[in-house]
Amino acid sequence: MKKRFLIWDNPKDAIISLTLLLMLVGCINVFSASFVEARDMFEDGYYYLKRYLIFGAAGLMLMLWLGFRAPSYKTWLNDFWLKAIYFGVGSLLLLVDLIGTTNKGAQRWLYVGGISIQPSELAKIAVILLGAALLGEMLRKRQSISLLNKDTVWPFVGTVIYGILVLKQPDMGTAAIIVALMVGLYILAGLRLREVVGLLGILGAVAVAGAIMAPYRLQRVKVWLDPWSDEANTGYQMVQSLMSIGSGGLTGLPWGQGSGKFFYLPEAHTDFAFAIFCQEWGLLGAAILISVFLLLAAAFFRIAMNTKDERGFILVSGVSLLIVGQAVANMAMVCGLLPVIGVPLSFISYGGTSMLITLASIGLVLSVYRDECKREKLERLSPDTRRTQMRVVSPAEGRWQR
Repeated sequence: MKKRFLIWDNPKDAIISLTLLLMLVGCINVFSASFVEARDMFEDGYYYLKRYLIFGAAGLMLMLWLGFRAPSYKTWLNDFWLKAIYFGVGSLLLLVDLIGTTNKGAQRWLYVGGISIQPSELAKIAVILLGAALLGEMLRKRQSISLLNKDTVWPFVGTVIYGILVLKQPDMGTAAIIVALMVGLYILAGLRLREVVGLLGILGAVAVAGAIMAPYRLQRVKVWLDPWSDEANTGYQMVQSLMSIGSGGLTGLPWGQGSGKFFYLPEAHTDFAFAIFCQEWGLLGAAILISVFLLLAAAFFRIAMNTKDERGFILVSGVSLLIVGQAVANMAMVCGLLPVIGVPLSFISYGGTSMLITLASIGLVLSVYRDECKREKLERLSPDTRRTQMRVVSPAEGRWQR
């Protein structure tokens, strides 16, 4: 596991370096995209930048604690913590429905001491932990993974419950991501092809029905197909996004001078932050940013493929799907390849809860790496030396644990 990864000594160093680089780029982009709105709303052009730095610092401490100081990731996958996390997040999603704050027609936030929390972001990491614990254990036992088997369907049922609660907010985009995460984990765990095809067909039908039942969702699909058909109203955001991207050219406009942030492009510092990035850094900047995300995915892949623990494999794969998958979805949305679904771009978009969850999930990946290094170190020791560095968990069971 400690083998070199491109220019780094190991994938751990690569992940930390790439994360810090993305956060640096995010600081620059969030400030550029938000200072006009921040000055207008709060009389402080640095308002969003300050909050980005606060959440970023807290997230980094959480990442380093989970990766290097906290108990092993396996602790969070045991029965007690798994139930506590799942039902805790579920309770927060219910609270959003009861007392959540409404903003722009959506009730998605809880306010605690002046700080907003978006429980749907917490649901993403909870789903990954659920899949890692249950699907990983099934893989370890060589159980056949099937949605038609009552013993192996429970992770999917638990995820659908989350999806329904998030859909009520309403937030169809995040609900789709939550369900898609678990579907991806089932596929990685070995779900049979005919079940994959059937499941995708059912989910596609549900998505179509959801769009038809809500006129605003159906309008989004129409706008996606032809945003210029109503460029002054429903297609305005997508048209402005495409114009911002196109005006960046090859190398971009001078930093800070992109016009999109001057109240032309809605959500310029959140969901559509990538459009401002493209406007000020151009096609070359966008290509470099995409390359950084691909390198991060490759580092995750190296750890996932080298871990001997099935739960660790599912956990790292889930984090990769969350961070890199969301990045692909956001960039595709901003470029008009997908309908507007409200997906953030990790690190580049402003979002406190999203930042904390993203960095915490990376900390869990580093924890998997740490455990794998310990395992490899023990395997290189002689049997007698190895025994002295282990303790008996249960004399009756005769099991040994580091």
